Amino acid sequence: MHDTRQRIVDLLRLKGGHTIESLCAALGLSRTAVKSHLMALRADGLVERRGLQAGSRRPSNVYELTSAADQLFPKAYDDFAAALIEEIKRQRPDELEDYLERIADRWITRDLPRVESLHGIQRLEKAKEILAERGFMPILEETPEGYELREHNCPLMRLTAAHTEVCNMVLRWLEALFGAQLNRGRCLRLGDPFSAYAITGNAPSSRGPA
Repeated sequence: MHDTRQRIVDLLRLKGGHTIESLCAALGLSRTAVKSHLMALRADGLVERRGLQAGSRRPSNVYELTSAADQLFPKAYDDFAAALIEEIKRQRPDELEDYLERIADRWITRDLPRVESLHGIQRLEKAKEILAERGFMPILEETPEGYELREHNCPLMRLTAAHTEVCNMVLRWLEALFGAQLNRGRCLRLGDPFSAYAITGNAPSSRGPA
């Protein structure tokens, strides 16, 4: 993010709301410059106008962060999740896979309704769309044998690198979405530039009916 816009976001986070005038004073910028940055932040859905503040001449708009702006601030989810898994493995090692299966079940329950009525390439494309929404940066390519799914990012890399059980949980979710068996040939966790899965089973082909 532009440095000045990041400073505006930080100021709004610290105080909870600012007018253009108070931002000008805090940043040492002109009114025109602050308005320009606020317009960009509003266009990105990170800032909104919320209420008025009385002024010496006329009320001023108050600008606050939207809930979407929360993504811009540091999170400790990975550290917490890693510590939680390590503690489960230490205290109840035989139960970790059961916990992860239940998480996979929750993911499947959440996402399966979006694909279960679809067939053929339509289902594969919709499943790929869900992966993109979850940050996996997927690519779907047709091959002589069927289709190959490539993932160029793993949002759970920190966890899968240390715990193969998490990787297996993700695979179970993927197979439910695609409605097919996925045979993993490459894996980001092992240092490959992407994860690759051959889609087999009832995977469709554009060359004929599913």
